Amino acid sequence: MYEKKNNPIITEIQNEYKKIDERWLMLHYRTFVLLVLFGFLIECIIGASWFTTGHVEISLSTYIFKYVALPLLINLSFVLCGLLVIRSSRMQQINKTYFISILYVGVCFVFYTAHIIFNSLYLIFTIPMLLTIVYSNYTLTTFTAIISIISKTISDLFVVWDPDKVNPLDSKFGLTNLFISAFIVCIFYVVCVVVIRFEKEKNAASIQKEIEYHQTQQKLMIDELTEVYNRKALRQSFQDMEEEAYDNTFVFVMIDIDNFKTLNDDYGHDTGDECLKEFANILIKNCTEDAMPFRFGGDEFCILFKNMPLENVVIICESIGRELKNSIISGASMPMTASFGIACYDNQMNAPQLLKHTDSALYRAKTMKDAICVYNGAEDEL
Repeated sequence: MYEKKNNPIITEIQNEYKKIDERWLMLHYRTFVLLVLFGFLIECIIGASWFTTGHVEISLSTYIFKYVALPLLINLSFVLCGLLVIRSSRMQQINKTYFISILYVGVCFVFYTAHIIFNSLYLIFTIPMLLTIVYSNYTLTTFTAIISIISKTISDLFVVWDPDKVNPLDSKFGLTNLFISAFIVCIFYVVCVVVIRFEKEKNAASIQKEIEYHQTQQKLMIDELTEVYNRKALRQSFQDMEEEAYDNTFVFVMIDIDNFKTLNDDYGHDTGDECLKEFANILIKNCTEDAMPFRFGGDEFCILFKNMPLENVVIICESIGRELKNSIISGASMPMTASFGIACYDNQMNAPQLLKHTDSALYRAKTMKDAICVYNGAEDEL
């Protein structure tokens, strides 16, 4: 019960990783938007420089259309597709990362194809791979690497955008350059995979440390004998209750096992401990996710209910009382009963006042034994 209910650290870490991935996805998209804008700016600067120095043989209008306007339009279409992907409420997060990575490769393909005469420009295909490392997803990085290498190969062998392009298959030097550039891109992919591996190991170690720390803290909150929460955990729950009081309702129950001292005296402390364990098991069995059982001290236990109607709390207390009566305590023949004091919390009081009200109701129940009493104000203060 407690491992499942009170070990939220794994879920919290997963949620935090998800938030990081969401933020990185936005940055991932913005970087390729910036790449489009930066590429457009560089194309304008290169064009102006070439026309000024007379290195361009085609007309200005042809150059602007072929090397500036058309690449920009294609890349802007990728940007628009990326925006639709980012804003999609139907698409899963992992699918968005794949689409953004593909679009990123598409932008690199356009730049590389339009300016393939710059031999070192093939390194642009390493950028989409690099940006997938943060996701620590081998499949995503491998997929991006494959798409990048295929795109580069298609551009090298089959697309002729610039008339000055030399087909790499026409010379040994061109073929060698093709293989070397593809090899460097592959090496970069291997480096990305190695980085991902060590990032995953580091993250796994960090998560394990967090879990161990959380488990240690949880053990400090658990009563060693009965394995329900202890008084330290109750104080923490009271603090949480006071912080959440405006949006939630709380009911507090204190429970005292009747004639427990007699059982200890007649049957021994070992039998008394068995009784406490059995009663704790009954509490755990009857407490849902909206109820937390505590050992207050000795034979006194308590339960803090959250957002549960008072009548339902009374029904649960009745069920606990019946199960205790019907339980069989090893080494004891006397029937066991319990007394219950119940009080409702409101945001006009503090935790000590709630404890005082519940204790007053319990005192009244103990005078009758095997009873359930709800705090009723002035009458219980007498």
